[in-house]
Amino acid sequence: MKVYISATFRDLQRHRLAVATVLRRMGHQPIGMEDYVAEGARPLHRCLADVTTCDAYVGIIAWRYGFVPTDPGNPGTLLPPSTSLGVTSITEFEFRQAAVSGKPVLIFLLDPDAEWPSSQFDAVSGDGDQGKAIARLRQEVGQQYVVGFFRTPEELASLVSAAIYRVEMNRQMSLESLRIEPRFNQPFVRNGPVQDSTLMEIKNVIAGPQQVQALQINLGQGMDWWMTRLYFLASLAADLTSIEVIVFVSDGEAFVGIIDPKIVRERLSHAYPMIKQYEDLLTQSGPPNADLLSEVDRRAILWTGQMQSIGGEHSNPVFVTKSELARWFTPYLITHAIDSQPGDNAALQMQRLMDWPMRFVPMLDRGRFDRVVDKQALAEQVARIFVREQVSRALSMTR
Repeated sequence: MKVYISATFRDLQRHRLAVATVLRRMGHQPIGMEDYVAEGARPLHRCLADVTTCDAYVGIIAWRYGFVPTDPGNPGTLLPPSTSLGVTSITEFEFRQAAVSGKPVLIFLLDPDAEWPSSQFDAVSGDGDQGKAIARLRQEVGQQYVVGFFRTPEELASLVSAAIYRVEMNRQMSLESLRIEPRFNQPFVRNGPVQDSTLMEIKNVIAGPQQVQALQINLGQGMDWWMTRLYFLASLAADLTSIEVIVFVSDGEAFVGIIDPKIVRERLSHAYPMIKQYEDLLTQSGPPNADLLSEVDRRAILWTGQMQSIGGEHSNPVFVTKSELARWFTPYLITHAIDSQPGDNAALQMQRLMDWPMRFVPMLDRGRFDRVVDKQALAEQVARIFVREQVSRALSMTR
């Protein structure tokens, strides 16, 4: 990962070096003012661009506010909110840019009780209003973020190492999450004739340019989805795509369960004779078309004919509810998930993932469904990270 190190220079030079060193040993690429000529010569536009392109931001704040630029260095530079030239320091510009860019923001404050040279306090050195500015910034970040307090460069490096590890694990979990298609939550897909816009939406997902790996279905209040429509969608997913799972949620993104679409197709076919009759017709109709869109059309025509023979899907609909899901799919429907909370220990979270009994792990964010992690792909990536880190440490010890 690219990690941006933001800190004033004169007072925190040793601390910056300690953090950069530990990041390199972890296999990351630290980026900061060491890449520029001198503190006062750092062009603001380049700092903001570097923050934007990094994967994580590390803000280290002691008692100096830092250099205040009056020229962005590039006329087209867009400044982040709550900043202005001639007033805001480079350090605060970098912090604001990281926040607005949606980067993981990791803040480390010098412990108020730590011994520190009086000459490195803006409030003491008399650098204008910068004493007030640094006090305000420290208070603001302390209220907005879970911060780490340090006393020495070594302690700071240890805190940053642990925090970056958590970011890297969360990043890997995100990278190894399935691409979930939520468009089937829309009412026109849950019921109504399959030949209308429903079929076009199905085609867009199944034969679209982006490979979908999971479907998200919102059950609403339990009176929205027909069982027949759930079957038809699951059968297409199981037979024609690489979709691995279907995730059921209710109103408010509350997690209901996760299941393989093949099981949905098989269990509903076994439970309802009219669906079994459609599958027999499909088998008798010959081999599937090589063209995916044509095959979807073929199945839709057969499906519509079969449903019309019994009076239509709407004639006596069976609604998909939580209780029906349990009746149809127990014990295959997984109804529990891993719920992550702010500040969760990354190592413990990873252990819970690896202990999960299935390959695909549903993840919640404070009770709401968030994503599905591919445990196998994640384990392979974590193994590569571990090997890379061990090689980096071995090389650093031989130098």
